[in-house]
Amino acid sequence: MGKSVAIVGAGKMGLWFCNYFSRKNNYNVSLYDKRKFSLDIDLDLKVKGHRITACKTLDQCVKNADIVIICVPIKTTVSVINKCARIMKKGACIVEITSVKTDIFKSLLKIPDSLTTLSIHPMFGPGAKNSRNTKILMIPIRNEIKEQKLVKSMFNESKVIVIKDSKYHDRIMAIILGMVYYVNLLLATTLCNENIPLLKKFSGTTFYLQTLLFESILTDNSSLIGSLLADNKELPTYLKKYNAESTELLNLITKDNGNLEKRINKIRKNYSNKKNINSSYEKMYSIISKLHSQK
Repeated sequence: MGKSVAIVGAGKMGLWFCNYFSRKNNYNVSLYDKRKFSLDIDLDLKVKGHRITACKTLDQCVKNADIVIICVPIKTTVSVINKCARIMKKGACIVEITSVKTDIFKSLLKIPDSLTTLSIHPMFGPGAKNSRNTKILMIPIRNEIKEQKLVKSMFNESKVIVIKDSKYHDRIMAIILGMVYYVNLLLATTLCNENIPLLKKFSGTTFYLQTLLFESILTDNSSLIGSLLADNKELPTYLKKYNAESTELLNLITKDNGNLEKRINKIRKNYSNKKNINSSYEKMYSIISKLHSQK
C-alpha cells in the first residue's frame, strides 16, 4: 500500500506538491484549502493513475495521512501546524516549507514526539517542471540523519542541503531572497511608467536579463513578497547597508564624480567573488543564447 500525503493549501506551491506526489506511484494525495478550488482547473489531471482527493475539511485531509505538507502563507503557518498536529495520527510526519524559519521553527520544537517534524525550504518556485536538478534546504529539528533520509526519500531527484539552524537560514535568505526582491522591486517601481517592450527591443543582454528577474518577481504572491521583506528579522541589517551604499554612490555621481572611477575600482577590488567575474560574464551570454534558442 502506498503512503498518503496531505497537502494543506492549494496555492501555487501547494498545487506543485500535489502534482509532484500524484506522479509518484507509491503516494496517494489529498488536498485541502479553506478557499474553494477546482481540481479540474488547478491540477494537471492528465497524469495517468493519479490518486487525488479534494477534501472539504482539514480533519478529513490530514487525520489519516502519513505525511502532511503545510503550504499556507507564512503568517498563518504556525496556527495551521498546531491545528494539524492535534488531529494527525501517531507516527505521521508534518512538513513546513516556509522561506522564513525562526519563529516557525520554534513552534515545531513544541510538536509532540509522537510526530516527526521536518523543516525544509524548496529553492525553486511553482514554475519548476520537475524536481530534477533542484535544491531543497533542510534545518534539523530532532534527528538530522533520520530527517535527511526522509527528505531524500520524498524528493529523490533533488539535492538536499542541511542548514545548521533557523537563524543561519534566515540570514542567508535575507541576502539571496530578501535583498534580490528588494532591489528588483525598486527597479520595477522606478521603471513602471517606461515603455518596457520598447526598451527590450533596444536593449542588450544585461537589461534583458534584469527585466526577466523583476517581471518574474512581480508574478509572485504579494503575501509571500511581503513576508520575505517584513518577516525576516535578519534583513534590515543588509538593507541599511545597501541604502547607505546607494546614497554614497549617488553623491559621487552627482557631486563628486571625479572619485567615481576610484569607487568602482574599490568595489571590484573588494568583491569576494572577483575570481569568478570573467566566468560569470561568459555564463550570462550562455544563458542568453539558450533563451533565444528556445523562442
